[in-house]
Amino acid sequence: MEIKTILTPSDFSADAERAIETATTLARSYGATLHLLHVVQPPIQPVGPEMAVAPVEFWRELHAAAAKRLARTKQKIDAAGVRCELEVVDDIPGFAIAAAAERVHADLVVMGSRGLTGLKHVVLGSVAERTVRYSKCPVLIVKDKPHAVRTILVPMDFSPAAHAALDFAKSLAQKAGHAHLVLVHAYYVPVELEQYLVSHGDGAFDRLSKAVTKDLEKILLDLQNAGLSAEYVARAGTPERIVLEVAGEKKADLIAIGTHGRRGLSHLFLGSVAERVVRMAEVPVLTVQAKK
Repeated sequence: MEIKTILTPSDFSADAERAIETATTLARSYGATLHLLHVVQPPIQPVGPEMAVAPVEFWRELHAAAAKRLARTKQKIDAAGVRCELEVVDDIPGFAIAAAAERVHADLVVMGSRGLTGLKHVVLGSVAERTVRYSKCPVLIVKDKPHAVRTILVPMDFSPAAHAALDFAKSLAQKAGHAHLVLVHAYYVPVELEQYLVSHGDGAFDRLSKAVTKDLEKILLDLQNAGLSAEYVARAGTPERIVLEVAGEKKADLIAIGTHGRRGLSHLFLGSVAERVVRMAEVPVLTVQAKK
């Protein structure tokens, strides 16, 4: 897998600094350029005569201050032997990050899970999750200090997105000195259908289990033939619960999960397993869309 450009947004928080450290390490491993982005969110426009309008000079000073702080960060990245570019834009952060990734042809976005507020869920909902939803390239959400990646968990539902996540995980495993891969599959059947299948006793669960096991073993064999250490786990339950449960048991350092990129009403009603995992996981999460 070729990674030429890594985009890292920064709001100068501690989480953003950790993301930059991770991005710098990855950029050095892949020989990639690191594109640093700071987003200045436009002010809320006044709705009445009693509300003052911030002067244009104020926003110019914000831009200049942000550019100066990014320049200091760039010096550290340059010293680490990584090519670095800077950009400051006016926009809404979640949308700006995805747009910038497309504009600079980023192969990966690396960002923190929370910003200056420290409100994990609020910021995930407004920035990180929005980036995951709209970014066309993989997004790595960093949640702690950079450390060695020894175990990568890959949820596998056999979709194109899951296979794309597995491809990325294989590349990262090789760059990390052959980290161990754990494939996890969740048997999820709606309660009503489960009751029907059990009451009719037609062996549907046994057939499902055998089919899944066969597919997982084939993928496992391919990984082992490629010289990678791997195993698989298959359990009944909702996908996000099983993923988080196995991640804890296997002491995963990273979760690489495929996302189907749903939009509009389908996203509103169905939600996204990837976004729920991003929100609840205690370890970094890499989201990858299916290859177009």
